Amino acid sequence: MNYKHVLLSHDGPVTRLTLNAPSRLNAMTPAMGAEIRDAVPLINARDETRVVIVRGAGRAFSAGGSLKSIQEEVSEEAGAGPGLGGGSNFYRLYLSVRDLEAPSIAAINGHAIGAGLCFALGADMRVIRTGARVGMTFVKLGIHPGMAATWTLPRLIGPARAAELLYSGRLIDAATAVEWGIASREADADFDQVVEDLALEIAAAGPIAVKATKRTVRGTFERTLGEALDLESAEQEVTFRTADAREGVRALTERRSPRFEGR
Repeated sequence: MNYKHVLLSHDGPVTRLTLNAPSRLNAMTPAMGAEIRDAVPLINARDETRVVIVRGAGRAFSAGGSLKSIQEEVSEEAGAGPGLGGGSNFYRLYLSVRDLEAPSIAAINGHAIGAGLCFALGADMRVIRTGARVGMTFVKLGIHPGMAATWTLPRLIGPARAAELLYSGRLIDAATAVEWGIASREADADFDQVVEDLALEIAAAGPIAVKATKRTVRGTFERTLGEALDLESAEQEVTFRTADAREGVRALTERRSPRFEGR
């Protein structure tokens, strides 16, 4: 499939999905979102993929919704244009990143603003480059936050800190993003290597177990303790019966690194 607004590449167990509009700081459009939506099932169908790195081309992760699209949305003229493509419909295109079966890392290589930060929050974890700033700037434009900002952010950093960012529209630096839990780690000159090392560390684990664990972790806030125990038991029972589990135990007893095959 040919893409105009994103880049999709594979390198062994690592797949890279890159927003590719660097001259516009990877501003988000419906066309770009549609390509992300279409890429997700292709990535899921690739057996070799064990981890996905999501990032922006150039010096920004994403500046958020394109100014042109936002202008069309707020225009007083009836039928001024497609704008963001219908609010939730536009947002669902980008949040299809949550449907990736393999673990995903948002490599926040530069500023991630508004919807751009929301897109990064759709990944399972985030690494942020020193110098990058992030924030939910919706209210500074006089508009309500979107792309599940009010759902994702409180679950990630707690309701009080989420409220502070959502109500003020403030940008925070990389160190604060890590301190507050938006990103798990910060890196500077070694940013690309840190992201790569994290991806390969995940890729070296048992892929069946990792994907099952992702399914369990993703819904954790909607389950009771008892439900979590039942789900873990069910998933563990499945993984106990895999060749990967036998290889993992064998490798431990032989004091070597396991060679998982995903079966």
